[in-house]
Amino acid sequence: FWGLSWSRSPTSSPLPKSFFDVSCDELARKLLGTELVRDHGTHGRVRARVVETEAYLGGEDKGAHSYNGKRTDRNEAMYMEPGTIYVYAVYGMYACVNVSSRGDGAAVLIRSVEPANEASKENMQNLRGKAAKTKSQRSSPHQGKELCGGPARLTQALEIDKSFNQKNCTTGIDLWFEKGSTLETNIVVCPRVGIDYAGPEWAKKPLRFYLAGSRYVSVRDPISEKSLKSQRGKT
Repeated sequence: FWGLSWSRSPTSSPLPKSFFDVSCDELARKLLGTELVRDHGTHGRVRARVVETEAYLGGEDKGAHSYNGKRTDRNEAMYMEPGTIYVYAVYGMYACVNVSSRGDGAAVLIRSVEPANEASKENMQNLRGKAAKTKSQRSSPHQGKELCGGPARLTQALEIDKSFNQKNCTTGIDLWFEKGSTLETNIVVCPRVGIDYAGPEWAKKPLRFYLAGSRYVSVRDPISEKSLKSQRGKT
């Protein structure tokens, strides 16, 4: 797939540490609309716009890997300086990418992205096909949220693995975020996905954020979307 035309932006620059040095829930909001850039060296760059995030607040958060101050080799990145990449595997095989914020053990899960341009989309489809387990999955180009909607899908589409763990995304090497834009009125705020183990209080906390209207969002929340539309109508 390296024969395709890859996206390049010579004037772009990584977001600085100060961008990430904010509270976890604030960072989860701020990351929406930014571009996540995966640099493949001489083969160019793949660009994806962040459309869905989840905040994990650290020691108090029963849904976080760092709950109650838990600190291990696996989650050490959550305790490192803001802007540190935290990659872990689920089911021993699917990578999920996070970035640390201000606060011990706090990090934001990048839950879904969308291709920033057509060249990036084509290459993300090829990378997803490369990672597919069956012949039919490899031969059929992934579309919409099937391409990069969900933490494991997006890491396949951007070719992010555990080798990125504990790297700092402000250095502009291999993986970083660049400035984007979004309207606060386009952000849906709702509970996180798949954390019933954290108990009803934390499972229901509104710590997931996504851009309304993006077809790449992994799981839509109709009730929260309806609430957002109602709020728009009042302004």
